[in-house]
Amino acid sequence: MFDIAPDHAIGLYVGLLALPLALIAIQLRRPRDVSGTVLGASVLMAISGGTHLGLVLTHRNETITAALFVMNGVAYLALSQLYSWRWWRPASAALITMTLFGYLGYIVLGLDTPDQVALATKLLELTALGLVLVPVAGERPWRRRRWGTLAVAVPLLTVVTISVAWIDALARPDTQHVHVGAVLQQTNDVATPEQEAAAKQLYDQTVVAIAPYGDWHKAWDAGFRPGGSQSLPSTHWMNQRNVDAAYVMDPKHPQGLVYANSKHGPVLLGAMFQMKNIGNFGPDPGGPLTAWHQHENICFTPFGFEFSLMTPTATCPLGAIDITASPMLHVWIVDNPGGPFAVDIDEKVVKRIDQS
Repeated sequence: MFDIAPDHAIGLYVGLLALPLALIAIQLRRPRDVSGTVLGASVLMAISGGTHLGLVLTHRNETITAALFVMNGVAYLALSQLYSWRWWRPASAALITMTLFGYLGYIVLGLDTPDQVALATKLLELTALGLVLVPVAGERPWRRRRWGTLAVAVPLLTVVTISVAWIDALARPDTQHVHVGAVLQQTNDVATPEQEAAAKQLYDQTVVAIAPYGDWHKAWDAGFRPGGSQSLPSTHWMNQRNVDAAYVMDPKHPQGLVYANSKHGPVLLGAMFQMKNIGNFGPDPGGPLTAWHQHENICFTPFGFEFSLMTPTATCPLGAIDITASPMLHVWIVDNPGGPFAVDIDEKVVKRIDQS
């Protein structure tokens, strides 16, 4: 969730390169009677300009997007050095605001997806906007109005930007990465015939091994216990003995089982293998078919309610705490659109089971 898109990494590098150059430019000019807030905004705008220009190359096949990056980058770099200009503040505020709304428009229209480079750049721009709007000495007629604008505009734009990015990520998860907040194990892109055979073998062995647990009473007798509320559509049942024994992808000793909480009682959906330590991904016989995943930035309230992921600013909602779970691999024995080893079970599948 909110990973760095490979084609955006170059923007990060160029933006970071712009930082020392902006500081050198200020040092060479030795501006007098220029407030620290103005110089701070100048540096942040230079970084944003560098980031936008860095993205031109990787978007050269998207004519409109590339052109917008060029115009944005040049405008930011130019204004970062024109802080003595009479109209610098309104011009800078207008540019930053239009850039923010332009980005949000791209997100809403599905032309782009949020990633760490874009979100970091937007936060830089929001900070720059705040610095641009801070009144300085000698501007008394505008001071009260400027503070009012600052108090309303920056928090509002921050909330809107974060909300749009968060809602988009929740509304458009990909088929393999259904449960947001999960980080997939790095594998090759396309499974080889050998990996396909190994994945099928793991699936077949798991189906046979957990078949007795179709009766949840037998799962209970074997030491599996519900690990969460059974009022939810599905619940993971964990076996602490298997967890402590640290079995590694053993179909006969899964660390967990997943049950749908149907009106007829628990219905077995699949098994879950889990590694002992965070960051230690398990064996991957099926390559991309059996990639493990690690849930990071999951937010829970003291009452057990799951918010599913942190906000794009890496914070949990008020009253919730952040946890990270060690790598896990699910094997779904029911027909799941994302596949038998998908990160999560499709909610529609669980709903159909409940209604059957």
